[in-house]
Amino acid sequence: MTRAATATICLGLIGVVAMASGSIAYATGATSEGCIWHRHSKHVVKHLKRHGRVQRIRRVKHWWTCDDQPAVSPLPIAPPSLPPSPAAETPPAEEPNPEGPVSHLGVKADEWSYTLSRPEVDSGEVIVELNNQGEDNHNLKLQREASGEPPLAVPEAAPDEHTTARVTLPPGTYRLYCSLFEHDEKGMHATLVVGGS
Repeated sequence: MTRAATATICLGLIGVVAMASGSIAYATGATSEGCIWHRHSKHVVKHLKRHGRVQRIRRVKHWWTCDDQPAVSPLPIAPPSLPPSPAAETPPAEEPNPEGPVSHLGVKADEWSYTLSRPEVDSGEVIVELNNQGEDNHNLKLQREASGEPPLAVPEAAPDEHTTARVTLPPGTYRLYCSLFEHDEKGMHATLVVGGS
């Protein structure tokens, strides 16, 4: 066996041992010298063309990063004792909201439906959160039935995105719908009852 072949085999064995110890650190979350490993994840959407059609494929991408270990700091030294201070003034209590508490409404969007966190809210100020768990963009309009008022809007949300809007809702029955092309027709609508507070 030549020296070059022997050197190549030795380097290969060293690489295998290094990879094995590294994989143990990855799997167990152990730290290597001067390094703490952290695992990260991200949802990735890819568009692939198969059989003449474009398909959207969602995958989760994982990767590791090595963060430096914090240097070991000496024990903290206690500050010199100060003379006692006079009693601290208590902060003034917050004034209650004269309009009452703010309600919250969560709306989960998917193809082709909405799921409300609650079927009824009190009238007044409401924070509406649109949670898009679908694969297409969606928005949310709130239209009070039997009124000529323009609909209230929650901004459009991309897949895996949240958008919010703070709206004031008088009592009544509201039709919630997605105004994007043909989404309402495909079933993206729901009903919300706003009661008197």
